[in-house]
Amino acid sequence: MAEQKKNAQAQDGVNDDITELKSLTTLRKRAISDDEIVSKSANGFRLANGETGVMLRNDGQSFYMLTTPSGQAQNGQWNTLRPFGFNLTSGRAALLNGVDIAGGAMISHNAGISTATTGPAPLIDGQVYDAAAVHTNFTSGNVTTAMLMGSRVVAGREDYGLLSYRDWQGNWNELQVRPNADLSVGQLTKRNQDGWFWAAGVRNTDDKKGHITNGLHIQGYSDLFADVFHYERIGQHHFMGLHVANGRADGWYEFRNDGSAFTNGAWHNSSDIRMKTDITQIDGALDKLAHIGGYTYLKQGLPEAGVIAQEVEEILPQSVTRTELKLNDGSVLKDARSININGVVALLVEALKEERSLREAERENFERRLAALEKGNERA
Repeated sequence: MAEQKKNAQAQDGVNDDITELKSLTTLRKRAISDDEIVSKSANGFRLANGETGVMLRNDGQSFYMLTTPSGQAQNGQWNTLRPFGFNLTSGRAALLNGVDIAGGAMISHNAGISTATTGPAPLIDGQVYDAAAVHTNFTSGNVTTAMLMGSRVVAGREDYGLLSYRDWQGNWNELQVRPNADLSVGQLTKRNQDGWFWAAGVRNTDDKKGHITNGLHIQGYSDLFADVFHYERIGQHHFMGLHVANGRADGWYEFRNDGSAFTNGAWHNSSDIRMKTDITQIDGALDKLAHIGGYTYLKQGLPEAGVIAQEVEEILPQSVTRTELKLNDGSVLKDARSININGVVALLVEALKEERSLREAERENFERRLAALEKGNERA
């Protein structure tokens, strides 16, 4: 065996004597190899510049890049950090102390990006457990906004996926994705140009006599609530429904596809005198009423009874408004007349009062004439 040499020299960075190279304890200049340099040690290479060393290690199961404690760059063992490693069987890499990527990153592996947190078993009832989240942060000065994606478990109560945003004021604003694809939000704003909110999910009801699509449930205090939904009575009609309830009383409202509206209560119009000015009593009500007829007819194919808006407009224009309406056949009435039926009721009230006054006057006249006749008979 060649004699060990403490300070063998490499000329111009090249040492051709491999025997001499094997005997070195210190190489003062570069070593260049045209073939592999093989180490049979688990720790195969060490960079010892500065206070902390970097070691390459192959323990037979995984490859690691390890660091030494500070001040032990040349001779120290590795410390507790595990900056980089990969499994020799699967090739799966591990960055065990976090990673900063300044230039961006693209993930193409089918497994995607994941985080993992292990909780106790069993979980403590009522305790909140958050999974390790995927974060994005933006910092300006001493203010940071953040967006995270994760999940949360409240043991024994609920669990949900979590999208959360921390605003400039430091407030966390959460979107919670719950079982059955339920979404819990603080406020939902649509910014698309059409502005539609779509509710789908038709299901059978009433022993398959109807179809219902639930649209919106508004929960009030305690058992107070309101529901907005669409309902189809198969073979009859369909409607938008409004259900207002408190667990003991139910208000139901139907707005049907034929333009009709129904309720199990009553429709009310405000009529408080404090809301009104320039109050004038209708005069000549009987004469006006003579110009209005009561009719039966078909309105867009459906039988109905009522009055004609144009007739009411002639004698009581305050009760008639005009609007654009689309008819069932697709045609459009640009100035369709609509009646505030309260006006017709007011006309009827005044007409009845006028009729009563006439009857009273006739009765008084008849009584005077009868008294005169009776007095004449007594004289005879």
